[in-house]
Amino acid sequence: MKKVKLLALLGLASCLMASAAIAKEWKTIRVGMDASYAPFESVDPSGKIVGFEVDYANALCERMKLTCTFQNQDWDGIIPALLAGKFDVIVSSMNITDERKKKVMFSDMYYATPIVFAGQAANKSDDVSPAALKGKTIGTQSSTIHANFLEAFYKDSNIKLYPTQDEPNLDLASGRIDYVVGDGLVEQDFFDKKGNGCCRVISEIKRVPGIHGPGVGVAMRPEDADLRDMINKAIGEVDADGTYKKIEAKYFKQDIRGKQLTN
Repeated sequence: MKKVKLLALLGLASCLMASAAIAKEWKTIRVGMDASYAPFESVDPSGKIVGFEVDYANALCERMKLTCTFQNQDWDGIIPALLAGKFDVIVSSMNITDERKKKVMFSDMYYATPIVFAGQAANKSDDVSPAALKGKTIGTQSSTIHANFLEAFYKDSNIKLYPTQDEPNLDLASGRIDYVVGDGLVEQDFFDKKGNGCCRVISEIKRVPGIHGPGVGVAMRPEDADLRDMINKAIGEVDADGTYKKIEAKYFKQDIRGKQLTN
C-alpha cells in the first residue's frame, strides 16, 4: 500500500512539473532573423535591424503584451540556433515546409509572395525551362526552398549557392552568373536600389507543395505550444484590426498575404 501511495505521489509530482514547464511565463520574446533580406529585414546604417518583419513582430508582441528583442543570425545556422536556445522564435521569411516541420513548429501563415527567376536585362528570353537553362549558372541562397527547387529540377544547370541572397543578386548584376531564383519582392527591391537597369524579373515559379510549402510562418521549438497559440491569436488580431495592412502598405504596393493569414 505504501508503495502504491509513493508511486501515486511521484506520478502527481511529474504531472505538476510537466504543467509548470508548459505554463512558461513569457515576458520577452527573442527573435532570430537573417537580416540580409530587404525589405523584410536588413541592417540600417546605424546597425539597427529594420524591415517589414521587424515591424510585424513588434505588432504581434504588442498584442501579446510582451517585448520583442532582435538578433541577427546567418541563415544556415538559424534553426540550430533556435533549437539551442539562442532565441525563441524565427521571424525571417521562413517558408512552412514538411522538412522543416520535422525540426521546428510553425505558427499560422502570415505571408506568401511570388517566387521568381531573374536575369540580366540584356537577356530577352523568357524561357526558363530546365532544357533552356542547361549549362547555365543559376544562383540562390543556400538552405532555402529556392536551393531545394533548383537541386530537384535543374540538375543539368550549374547551381551556385551563397550564404545570403544579396550575393547572387550582386553576381547577376555584374554578369558573373546567368540567373537568380528568389522571392519576387526581394529581387525587385534589389534591382530598384541598384538603379542601373541591370536586371529584370523573368518568370514566376509555381509553388511545388512538397518543396515550397504554402507560405511563411513564425518558427519555434516544438515544446513551445503555448507560445504558438499566443502568436496565432495575435496574428488573427493584427489582421482583424487593420494593423497588418498598415505595416504592409509601408513596404509594399501589393497584398503579400496569399490566400489567407490564418487557418
